[in-house]
Amino acid sequence: MKESLRKSGIDIIGDIPWGTHICQFYQTKEDLMDTLVPYFKTGLENNEFSMWITSEPLEVEDAKEFLRVAVPDIDSYLEKGQIQIIPYYRFYTEEGAFDSERVLNVLVEKLNKALASGYDGLRLSGNALCLEKKDRSDFVNHEIKLDSDIGNYQMIALCTYSLDRFDAPEVIEVAINHQFVLIKREGKLEQIKNSRCEKEEEKIRSLADIVELSNDAILTISLDGTITSWNKGAEQIYGYLAKEIIGKPISILEPSVLVEETEELIELFKQGDKIHNYETLRLREDGRIITVSVTFSPILDASKKLVSISVISRDITRSKRVEEKLRKSEERYRIATEQTGQVVYEYDLRTDKSSWAGAIEEVTGYSFEEFQRFGKEVWLKNIHLTDMNSRDEKFQSARKTGGRFKEELRLRKKDGSCIYVENNGVWLMGDNGQPYGAIGVLKDITERKKTEYFLKSIENARKKEIHHRIKNNLQVISSLLDLQADKFNDTKVVEAFRESQNRVVSMALIHEELHEGKGSEVLKSSKYLERLVENLFQTYKSRNVDIRLNMDLEENIFFGMDTLVPLGLIVNELVSNSLKHAFIDRDDGQIQIKLFKEESSGYKDNIAGSKQEKVQSTSFILIISDNGIGMPGDFDLKNPASLGMQLVTTLIDQLEGKLELKKDNGTKFTIRFTVA
Repeated sequence: MKESLRKSGIDIIGDIPWGTHICQFYQTKEDLMDTLVPYFKTGLENNEFSMWITSEPLEVEDAKEFLRVAVPDIDSYLEKGQIQIIPYYRFYTEEGAFDSERVLNVLVEKLNKALASGYDGLRLSGNALCLEKKDRSDFVNHEIKLDSDIGNYQMIALCTYSLDRFDAPEVIEVAINHQFVLIKREGKLEQIKNSRCEKEEEKIRSLADIVELSNDAILTISLDGTITSWNKGAEQIYGYLAKEIIGKPISILEPSVLVEETEELIELFKQGDKIHNYETLRLREDGRIITVSVTFSPILDASKKLVSISVISRDITRSKRVEEKLRKSEERYRIATEQTGQVVYEYDLRTDKSSWAGAIEEVTGYSFEEFQRFGKEVWLKNIHLTDMNSRDEKFQSARKTGGRFKEELRLRKKDGSCIYVENNGVWLMGDNGQPYGAIGVLKDITERKKTEYFLKSIENARKKEIHHRIKNNLQVISSLLDLQADKFNDTKVVEAFRESQNRVVSMALIHEELHEGKGSEVLKSSKYLERLVENLFQTYKSRNVDIRLNMDLEENIFFGMDTLVPLGLIVNELVSNSLKHAFIDRDDGQIQIKLFKEESSGYKDNIAGSKQEKVQSTSFILIISDNGIGMPGDFDLKNPASLGMQLVTTLIDQLEGKLELKKDNGTKFTIRFTVA
């Protein structure tokens, strides 16, 4: 490999050879930008292919904006592919979990393509902040492998780590496996000495200085257990000052019930056992016993021989108390759920596994052990959405954005019978803004559903009876109008009675349809309008005119009474008007009725009134036309003289619609209205 030096873009480091592996510990987004922007700017200006793998607190668009300030022509670099800015989940966890071998193979493949395209090499930066905790240890092992392999390639890597998200053992383990270690403190970028050239113990002490803010106790002990270094975190946790304890045996920290435990741990560590996050008790200087989590790390000499041990301790006393309280709370909750007949679950989307607790056997018929063995098939085979949830937008929104949800499900019990359950839960969101699981409670609501169905059937029967009575009363009124009309000889009076009778019939038909239906408060408009118009044609069939009817009504348009009553009256008036007046002195004619919908959208103020929200609504168009003689020349749509047309304009206003009239080649009324 070519040994020429490359400009790093980082003043404190200067020029570096290919194969350099750098890490930076940061606390803010600005800390990152102050290093990464000049780092990548330098690489682009020196004919290097660059890869920037981003994670919180920096997203892809943030990275582009920061680069654009320092590199005005960054878009041209992006367009020709000299730099790629990739979110971590598309690179580190493309297959669903972190795979070190896959990542290293991809990097080598990217490097080879870059070299073949005429670039001098590959410049890389990666951030593993958003990796799940379980993947971080794999990432640390990946860094060890990258550190050993990078020297064989024309590649430079700068890895970034958040001091707030990595604990002291992780920080030290990470830093040891990089040639340069950078940290920004008090606004100034500092470099920990080249860790490959340092003595191991001096390196540990330097790295301990990095994590001073973490409050972990970082100390070194000789192989016989003598304390040789002691940081400020150790002073805070154990109460001893460094000058008071350096040179004393670590057994001074052992409570009487654990005498010689540390000596045993040292022996096990010498034999190759891993001491990592080992929980034990320790004795403070003031005599108080605390719970700590202890990690041992080896300190080797130049010949890789163990010479001393780095011990990192974290005070977990408070968290253990919280854990115990949580355990007791969970126990009380378990008892409560069992006694109230509820099943508690936790579902992990990443592994498709569920864990269950509560009244499992009572609700499902399966034993606890049987139900625990179910994976996602319990949801596929035994638990199903009800019709109510098939289009539940709130539930789907909660699944995408996180938050609480509530839905009704059908659950098939072990004996094959089905019950209704209510699922109350919350979606759990990861750092990447995507849900990774859910926790919730299933409650048997079968008896409640039976009661609801019973009450609903009673309510439907009551409503149907009301519609039946209204329909009968309207028919009585229609008959009375018919009888009253027979007492008059004046054709205008008789016509007025007939018009009123038709209006009453149009409303009676609606109540008849609702009575014959399944209890729904909406009606299929096409069926109702067809019956209404057929009734009108029967009423006026005595006229010696061959009038053809052409109805083009879109299927599956449903309206409630608030829309259908005025709409029926409008159709009644306009069709009656055509039947009476459009074909005078003619032998035939045609009346056409169309009803169709078109999707539309609009905006309305939200509840707070601070901004507008987009709302979906449906616009409908009703067209009633004939090829008759047309309207009189003096007809004024804005000030109609007839009662029928006055009624039409009033009803259209009630629907918040618009009326358009065309008088060429007959008459054509176009009515547009919207239903939210």
